[in-house]
Amino acid sequence: MLAVGLFVIGLILYVGAKVQIVRLGYRTETLEREKRELERANRSLRIEASSLAAPARIEEIAIKRMGMVRPAKEYIVLVKRKTDGGKAKPPIAPPE
Repeated sequence: MLAVGLFVIGLILYVGAKVQIVRLGYRTETLEREKRELERANRSLRIEASSLAAPARIEEIAIKRMGMVRPAKEYIVLVKRKTDGGKAKPPIAPPE
């Protein structure tokens, strides 16, 4: 009788472990699928952010929607940047 009881307890523990393994397998699959979907969404959002931050697009919105204009050349002042060595870098020219 003791042997049968031990066998039943061992069988219950074995089946319980197998059920837990199957549950974890399903959970792993679900998380991997969710990870792939999030990576796809991340790539899409990075592309969208890149296109939204394009200087040409920003300039178009500034001119067409906000009524901004480029300043006349006489109002443009070039500022020289300094490097760590104290030498000035060439100025950044405004876009033509």
